[in-house]
Amino acid sequence: MPSLFGAGEVQAYEALRAVHGVDLALAIGYEAEGVDPGNNAYLRQLSRSRSWLRTLAFVEVGQPPDPVAIERLIEGGHAGLALYALGRDEAAALTRWPRSCWGFLQARQAIVSFNSRPEAIAMLAPLIAEWTGVRFLFSHLGLPGIIGPNIPPASARERLKPLLNLARLPNVHVKISGVYATSEPPYAYPHSAAAGVISNVLEAFGPGRCLWASDFAPALEFVSFPQTLEWSGSNELSEVERRKIYHDNLADLLSSPSA
Repeated sequence: MPSLFGAGEVQAYEALRAVHGVDLALAIGYEAEGVDPGNNAYLRQLSRSRSWLRTLAFVEVGQPPDPVAIERLIEGGHAGLALYALGRDEAAALTRWPRSCWGFLQARQAIVSFNSRPEAIAMLAPLIAEWTGVRFLFSHLGLPGIIGPNIPPASARERLKPLLNLARLPNVHVKISGVYATSEPPYAYPHSAAAGVISNVLEAFGPGRCLWASDFAPALEFVSFPQTLEWSGSNELSEVERRKIYHDNLADLLSSPSA
């Protein structure tokens, strides 16, 4: 899929950053399906001249990686890895990764970002519990799927259960992002049906382990950038909680040796 802004994507983000006071960002690499096969290197190149930018390197999960290749990505400046384990097959593949890979990531206190649905999260739980020095970050509220306006709260919570069960582990964090993906249609801002999902996540993980994320630039196909900054119920957060979610929690994550 071509970039929404074409060759001007970086300039577009720089403009948004200036308007909204974004002084720190974590870019999630993606190279699957032939899209941007040099994206990891491109992101590292951008970050060298931008002190506000940190990066995660995309790695295919289907086949166990070469541990040396993982080490090179981290030693090359990436703060960690971006892993897309959406379903059971990809989650199972991750459990077969060499232990030396996870051991290295743990030693470096690396960040590992997951794009995973509930069924995959359930399978990843033992791995996450074992490698307590790795900082795991789940994107898009754990991808719970469409939350209809009439779904009972208990049913929504049951869908989130694999993610909420991980709240007992202090190395697990959740991104409040991709809220549009819980709505049908996805442009139906403010996505009020997702309010219960976000409330459950905040209650389980607390404002100290939740991070706002813009999902730039895919989100802009459905919502405006300002609309990614607010969600139903966000105005109920205290100023301290907002500061944690919108800034400080990411800053803390990026204080690791690998960052």
